[in-house]
Amino acid sequence: MLKFLGLPCARAVNGGAAARLQYALGRCGAGVLLLAVMVFQAGFAFATADPRQCILEAGSAVDKSDVAAFEKQVDVDAILEQALNLFVRRAQDPEAAKDLPPMVALLFTQAASKEGNVRSLLLNETRSFVLNGISSGAFAGKKPSATASQGLLAPLFADASTGRKEIKNVGQPRRDGEGWLVPFVVHDGGNGESYDVTGRVTSVNGAMRLTSVANMESLLRKVAAESRAVEP
Repeated sequence: MLKFLGLPCARAVNGGAAARLQYALGRCGAGVLLLAVMVFQAGFAFATADPRQCILEAGSAVDKSDVAAFEKQVDVDAILEQALNLFVRRAQDPEAAKDLPPMVALLFTQAASKEGNVRSLLLNETRSFVLNGISSGAFAGKKPSATASQGLLAPLFADASTGRKEIKNVGQPRRDGEGWLVPFVVHDGGNGESYDVTGRVTSVNGAMRLTSVANMESLLRKVAAESRAVEP
């Protein structure tokens, strides 16, 4: 075998040389083994850091009505802030504000001030609606195990769909300047609509997390159009 590798056989060298050769081959074999382990570990780390995984696990958390697991994968507060900022900007545009009910337009106009109570109230009520939908099992397509939210702004969510929210068709991630852009579809079993979402996944304390929605504005336009279509 040593001849095949182009190395001298044991009989062609004295005992000391053979021992040194055996030692060198042993070190070489150990190095190859160590390298293989490192490559395997790197591959495993890459797999566990796949930005698509947090999207899939968020969907699994919804199906299990597990709020804590959902918030581990999704920065709910950051995404609600993003949505509210877009709504506020829309309410300040006279043409766009025409599509909003007067009460809603007034609330969003007042929410433009980050120092007032209205902004915090809107964020808290929306957060309660979302997390209640998960914890009650409604967003998993089950009969809710708890009563609907009875907050001060509960009437704003009276017509919101509480049907199953199913994450489907998670696509290939691509890098951008802030993390990864991951396309996926959210199917709403309540209204039968499907929403193409481009989520931005970033590394937070070494773990992947959905922290914003890159196409939030187009999604809000779609929702607004649906609302207008069902108005009497």
